[in-house]
Amino acid sequence: MDCYCPLPEDLVVDILLKLPVEPLLRFKCVCKHWYALIKSESFIEKHFHHKNNRARLLICNLKLEKEEHTLVKSVVVSLLPEKIVPVNGLFLVQEIFCGYGDCLNLWNPATREFRPLPPAPFVTEHFLCNYDHEFGLGFDQLTQDYIVIWIRVFFDNRGQGQGQGSYLHNSVCVYSSCDNSWKNLQFPSSFTLGLPYSVTYLNGIYYWICRSRNNNICKIQSFAMGSEQFGEMQGPDIPGEHWRRLTLRGDSLAMLVSDKPMASIYEMKQEGSWSKVFTVQPRIDVAHLPNDIWENDKIVFELTETSQLVLYDPTTSQVTDLGNQLRLIASYVFNYKESLALIKRGNKTQDQDNAELKIACKSY
Repeated sequence: MDCYCPLPEDLVVDILLKLPVEPLLRFKCVCKHWYALIKSESFIEKHFHHKNNRARLLICNLKLEKEEHTLVKSVVVSLLPEKIVPVNGLFLVQEIFCGYGDCLNLWNPATREFRPLPPAPFVTEHFLCNYDHEFGLGFDQLTQDYIVIWIRVFFDNRGQGQGQGSYLHNSVCVYSSCDNSWKNLQFPSSFTLGLPYSVTYLNGIYYWICRSRNNNICKIQSFAMGSEQFGEMQGPDIPGEHWRRLTLRGDSLAMLVSDKPMASIYEMKQEGSWSKVFTVQPRIDVAHLPNDIWENDKIVFELTETSQLVLYDPTTSQVTDLGNQLRLIASYVFNYKESLALIKRGNKTQDQDNAELKIACKSY
């Protein structure tokens, strides 16, 4: 039975848009009309961008736990209350009990929807067992499709010390949520071949830093989710061998650079054209590294000995403790907004909740 409501339709929609995800999931059961409305792509997009759906800082702490005399990796997720994007509120996660890098999943923390992806069809010679990899999640606005790119860099260590082998080739697989399938893509042979790291996503394009094995070449490579085109460009001219991380500053691609004890932010306004925004020297007495940018000018630092995260405001010189977990391996931070986004399997969706999962988060 459809629900009877004396209020005008546009007023009902306006009220529902102001609500968090959890009550909206319950309100889908009120009537068929509300069910269809809340699951519609237009409502989901309006709700995600509504002013009431404010971004918060989500912290994923990768830690060690002892279970029956065995150390097991797990993730503790903390969501700070106000002001302190994965892609449309979704995360790409890697299950830690399925081997190294061979099982990816899509996860919506707000709806608790979690779905494993099918195995990626990497093809390589039998002796190329050593590899490094990176993967990321994006969204094609034209097709309303969530895209996953997975890059493996294979190398051969035969007859050499650990980590001293030569690169042989890159192997790339791309997943479509609408088709629920992977396909292989050819990585451009003219591009720099090296370890991909420090990935981020902006406006349908995934970016990552690629550093050659001997560290003498550092490029920024990219993949456009819609056109499936690879790109390569020069990063900012940074003297010396400094720690660097690719991230976002508002709607611009940015690079966070550590030159102990200082940290600098470089911003790209046009492709390949970078400028230094500012440099800060935070009043932190222990060893630290910049982790990410928040609200354009605030920087999240990680204390290297304890993995504790702090937020530094250069305007006020204030350092805010973001909390600490014992026996951490690493910490990841995300600017997170709740989303009603559906994780599609072909033309179907899955409505099962999977609330308790041990996962390893990857940042976009």
